[in-house]
Amino acid sequence: MSSVKRKVPPSSLLQRRVRPRYEPEPESDIEDDASESPSEEGAGPSASDNEEDEELSDDESGSGSGRDDSKSASGSSEEEEGDDEDDDTPHIDASQLSFGALAKAQAAVGSSSSKRQGDDKAKDKEDEGYGHPTKPTFKKPEKRSSKHAPVEMTAKKPVSRKRDFLTVTAETKKPQPRDPRFIPLGPGAGATSTTGGGSKIDEIKARKAYAFLEEYRESEMQQVREAIKKTKDAAQKEKLQRALMAMESRKKAQERKDRERAVLEEHRKKEKELVRQGKTPFYLKRSEQKKRALVEQFQGMKKKQVDKAIERRRKKTAAKEKKLLPLARRGHEDR
Repeated sequence: MSSVKRKVPPSSLLQRRVRPRYEPEPESDIEDDASESPSEEGAGPSASDNEEDEELSDDESGSGSGRDDSKSASGSSEEEEGDDEDDDTPHIDASQLSFGALAKAQAAVGSSSSKRQGDDKAKDKEDEGYGHPTKPTFKKPEKRSSKHAPVEMTAKKPVSRKRDFLTVTAETKKPQPRDPRFIPLGPGAGATSTTGGGSKIDEIKARKAYAFLEEYRESEMQQVREAIKKTKDAAQKEKLQRALMAMESRKKAQERKDRERAVLEEHRKKEKELVRQGKTPFYLKRSEQKKRALVEQFQGMKKKQVDKAIERRRKKTAAKEKKLLPLARRGHEDR
C-alpha cells in the first residue's frame, strides 16, 4: 500500500504554545513494547495507519527540531527567562501534539474568550438598566402638612434671574372686576385697567360705561361743603377743605381732557371728509390741540372768569420761570 504524505502544518501553529491537560508519562518502555506487539501482529489497515503516524511524527519532530535550533540561536535569553518562569508548570512541546489536539485547544480558547465578552456585555447592560423595570416617569405631588394646607415650594430650587411678572399673559389680559374710581386710566396705566389695555380707547369706554359715577362725585362734593360749614374744629375744617380742593382739581382736569378729546374728534371728522374728497390728511399736533381747547374754554366763560383764568396762568408760568433761574450769590455785606 502506497504511503500518503500529509502536508506539513504552518510554522505559526508549530510555534504557538498550547498547554493541554497534563498527563503522566509511562513508567517504562516495556509496557509500550507490549502494547505495540499485538497491534503489529494484527494485519490490516491499522498497522499501516500506525506507520503513517510514526512517519508524520518523525517529520514533525525533525521540522520542530530545526525550528527549535533556529529559535535557540536567535533568542536564547528569552527562552531562559521563560524557562525560569515556567519551572513550576509542566511544559509540552507543540511538535509532539497532533493536529486534532491543536484544533481542540484552539476551539477551547476561542469559546472561553467569546463567553468572557458576552459576560462583559451582560454586565454593561445591567449597569445601564436593561432587564430591570424602569422607574415611573410621573411626578409625585408635593407633600403638605394637611390636605387643606397650601403646597409649600421648596427653597432648594434656584430661582431664575428672569422674572415674568411684567410679561403680558392670558391672566393679565383678563379684565379684573374692580372699582373704576381707583383705577388709573390712560397710556401709563398698564394692564390694571378695567378692559386690560390701559389706552385712551379704554378710558373712553370706561367713561361711557360708568357715567353714573359723575353724579356720585357731585353729591360727595356737596356733602363735603356742608361738613365744612358745620364743623368748628380748625384742623378738621382744613382737612375737609384740602379734600374738596383735590376733588375740584380732579374734576377740572377731567373737563380739560374732555375738551381736548372733543377738539381732536372734531378735527378727525373734518379730515376724514377731506380724505374722501382726495386730499391728504393733516394730523393735528399736541400743542395745537391745547390751543384750540383753550380757545373753546374761554369762549364758554364770562369776562371776569376769563380774567381770573389768565391771571392764574400768568402766575403759574412766572413760578416756572423762577425755578429755572440760577440762585443769587451772597455778597460780602450779606455775610
